[in-house]
Amino acid sequence: MTNLIAIHRTLSGKPRRLELSTIWQLILGHDAALKSARTQVASRPLQGFKLGNDEAYKILKVGITSKALEPVGDFMGLSKSLMANYLDLDRGTVTRLAAKDQILPTHAAENVLRLLELDGMAAETFETEAEASAWLNRPHPMLDGETPLAVAMNSFGAQRVKDILLAIKYGGAA
Repeated sequence: MTNLIAIHRTLSGKPRRLELSTIWQLILGHDAALKSARTQVASRPLQGFKLGNDEAYKILKVGITSKALEPVGDFMGLSKSLMANYLDLDRGTVTRLAAKDQILPTHAAENVLRLLELDGMAAETFETEAEASAWLNRPHPMLDGETPLAVAMNSFGAQRVKDILLAIKYGGAA
């Protein structure tokens, strides 16, 4: 499965920057409250982009459209079932939200931002997209044999994954 995800991300046809740009356009929309967040995204390279707490708070306050789910899932190489699982929603709820273009529940929107943040950190840490994707989807011994994406389904697990990525990036053991 890991190799399929890496191959998908390499051969998806769209450059990484274009895919991320499309995702952020959906997330940020045209809401006036998100103007500063749009400015932050537009002014910084998307690889390794870290969304600040102020911007994330504003995004979550306004909400994230369910239209972002399919592009995020495609970008991350996650099936609809895995994406629903990661968002802590059942697949039927995800389908219903997407069909009606509804705003995601806050916990699911936080998970979307968390996915994008971890992907950005992994892309910044590893030499290639394929390596970053493979690492996120491969069981890791420091995570009790679970994949980083599986562990990152809550904020505490996500922090463990971030700590490991930082250790890898700056020469620690991981």
